[in-house]
Amino acid sequence: MARLETARVAAQEETHPGFFRLELAFAPDFPEPLPGQYLNLRVGTRIDPLFRRPFGVAEFRRERGVSVVELYYGVVGGGTAFMAAWRPGERVDCLGPLGTAYQVDPERVALLVAGGRGAAPLLYLHRLLRERGHPRIRFAFGARSKELLFGIERLREEDLLVATEDGSAGFRGTIVDALRERRPEWLVAGAALYACGPERFLGASAALAASRGLPCQVSLEGLYGCGIGLCRGCAVPLAGSDRYLMQCIEGPVLDASRVDWERMHG
Repeated sequence: MARLETARVAAQEETHPGFFRLELAFAPDFPEPLPGQYLNLRVGTRIDPLFRRPFGVAEFRRERGVSVVELYYGVVGGGTAFMAAWRPGERVDCLGPLGTAYQVDPERVALLVAGGRGAAPLLYLHRLLRERGHPRIRFAFGARSKELLFGIERLREEDLLVATEDGSAGFRGTIVDALRERRPEWLVAGAALYACGPERFLGASAALAASRGLPCQVSLEGLYGCGIGLCRGCAVPLAGSDRYLMQCIEGPVLDASRVDWERMHG
């Protein structure tokens, strides 16, 4: 279903210094991304930067004559700094949607665990689960500060747990610690975790789920130069195996128990 297509910048706003919400407009028949899939964008000239940049989908909708994809990103290098200068109407070379999506168990409580920018695909997943009448959805959202809780207004307060490292909102500390201390009842048999965020955060989420005997899927964050498994730049070590998988095509969403987190953290 992936396509190479030129999108148009429909809107861009800086939600906090260095963090941006971006809307891209595609052809009306652009394939609908699944939660956890990503778009691989060319963010500069064809040689600088050389590789595309992957971004998880935060929202997707169809409007009259157009399909709109919402992304959320922070400026962390030259590529994203280039993106921050985009203005409505500019053209963007895009390959996608790519990668694997979350596979939700309809019989289990869905516990979505977001770390920072990792909220993006989980906000999309949350919206779809609500529309499909999933029986129970809970959202655990951690960030450095309250200003970085992107999309929190889209969530229901009664099913939300918040943690910030500076204590500006909710629990002071990590969202993994907040789950242990403030919502242990969410970590009961029958729940399934769906996590997205930085690598060490995902390792901590995986360890938390394993300690409670709960299934956990993680969406890994990496740099996918090609997006089709050729450049070999996003290798993931597998637990109990010498084999590696390429997260750009066999991920980014994986069963957390498949990942050798010790080797991932190097």
